[in-house]
Amino acid sequence: MTSTPQPRSRFVDIDGSRRHLVEWGEPGAPTVLLQHGMRDHARSWDWFASRLARDHHVVVPDLRGHGDSDWSAEGAYGLSDYVFDLAEIVASLGLAGFDLVGHSLGAHISLRYAGTFPEMLRSLTIIEGIELPIVRDQLAAPKPYPQRLRQWVENRRKARGRLIRYFATTAEAEARMAEENEGFDAALIAELTRHGIIGEAGKGLRWKFDHACRLRPPEDSHGIDLDDVLDAITCPVLLAYGEDSWIPVPSAARLNRLRRHHLVTYPGASHWLHHQAREPFFADLTTFLNAPEQGPLQKVTKHA
Repeated sequence: MTSTPQPRSRFVDIDGSRRHLVEWGEPGAPTVLLQHGMRDHARSWDWFASRLARDHHVVVPDLRGHGDSDWSAEGAYGLSDYVFDLAEIVASLGLAGFDLVGHSLGAHISLRYAGTFPEMLRSLTIIEGIELPIVRDQLAAPKPYPQRLRQWVENRRKARGRLIRYFATTAEAEARMAEENEGFDAALIAELTRHGIIGEAGKGLRWKFDHACRLRPPEDSHGIDLDDVLDAITCPVLLAYGEDSWIPVPSAARLNRLRRHHLVTYPGASHWLHHQAREPFFADLTTFLNAPEQGPLQKVTKHA
């Protein structure tokens, strides 16, 4: 009887700051690295990681300012900061030729890592990514860089004085989690909350993530850099989008910059499609991971 894979927690030191990650499976097996999104944490991948770990080594980091990773004292939460962390984690673990999966902010980080270090990846899976809302907004209503930089400085100052919300009980935190994630079942809400909160003596429970992570530096809005990134990616790419999401499916012009890609959309799912359409997405993911080079160079699938 095969035992169920169990998570192992560890930390990686990056310039004196700790990054937490969870490992599943045997290190000698093919590696899949799962990257979560903003205000999320590594343990949100548990359902996927426990299943992938049956024949993979699964690595799931907490982004800086999220989960059990340290916050950035300088409020450094730009894409380049996250990519640097990912590169350092990969180097510290001695990974190469691995499969990279990212959701939302984690997808944007993964995309840029793939373009910067194309030789490191076997495949890339993007869930609700490619075009950042900040890039879309800048293209729709361009603002001069000094104006965007000034706004970012002002927002940083406002964030400094933001009051942290505390909960008296786990049930209160779960209720808030449910408000933010309509349609998630009670078991998922409980798991996301349990791993996403921490207690402070005399104050109560709070979310683990640093609210400053929500501030996107103006440099992240350079749409032309995104085209450079897509041009540099050499591995096969699986792209997954929810039909009810606010994240736009990339244009054909953008998609065609990828050498080999498979675009899949999921009806009835929104930004959290990997939870809302868990089974069909996992089936698509495992099929892709088993043979990323198979199939046509460009493919589009729409689930019924």
